[in-house]
Amino acid sequence: MKKIITLLTLIIVLLVGANAFAISGKEVMQSAKDRDTGNTMHALMGMDLVDDNGEVKPRTIEVWGITYNQEKDLSKSIMEFKSPASVKETRFLQVENDDRDDDKWIYLPALGRVRRISSSEGDSSFMGSDFTYDDMETREVEEDKHKLLRVEKLGKYECYVIESIPKDLEDAQYAKRISWVTKDHYIPVKVEMYSKKTGKVQKLLTVKQNIGKINGIWTIFNTTMKDLESGYSTKLYIKRSSSGAPYIEYNKRINPSRFTQRFLKMGR
Repeated sequence: MKKIITLLTLIIVLLVGANAFAISGKEVMQSAKDRDTGNTMHALMGMDLVDDNGEVKPRTIEVWGITYNQEKDLSKSIMEFKSPASVKETRFLQVENDDRDDDKWIYLPALGRVRRISSSEGDSSFMGSDFTYDDMETREVEEDKHKLLRVEKLGKYECYVIESIPKDLEDAQYAKRISWVTKDHYIPVKVEMYSKKTGKVQKLLTVKQNIGKINGIWTIFNTTMKDLESGYSTKLYIKRSSSGAPYIEYNKRINPSRFTQRFLKMGR
């Protein structure tokens, strides 16, 4: 009888273990990339630059996004800085591509011209923030080797913990990333980004755990990118009205001409 009980216990442990890891790291990251983000998006956002002394420089940004290729799930986005005066009317256009790096352009009012951002500038700071140009784009799942390390609870969410190591390290900004991806929404709520120089965590992306649905789409309301080497951080968050409603909407018509270099320069 003891042998039978031991055998049954072993079978149960093996079955539970197999079920816990029935999904692969690659499948988790693909599900995160494929989650519904709407065909269009329009939001008013805040960007707070916080130095190592806690001093805050607030900015306001209006953002539009559109899926221009449904079959391949390719999108375009444009940002326009509304304040303060030092960055007002600066605009940034990004076009996602299927087989090459995203196209990126920036319009700087002081120069009065549109400048293309080259792929070699990917690790440069975006508008003085702790996000680089590469951080602003979605990394393709196939560019990395993904491993499911464990399943654990982070705050109120059960998460898959995924290690992602670049297949081509020279072409990547970080040595590896470890992501905590929620089981409920497939949203990364924490990402550790490891330095290629030191092998230590260089930057940490965290999402406040108040994820909610807007127009039926799971939405992140507040994100922080912290540079652990400098002590600086950047907070991105959706602005709210006096009633507390977030300034974001999905699947409302947006004129495709907004996602052009003409709009980038003229603002219309």
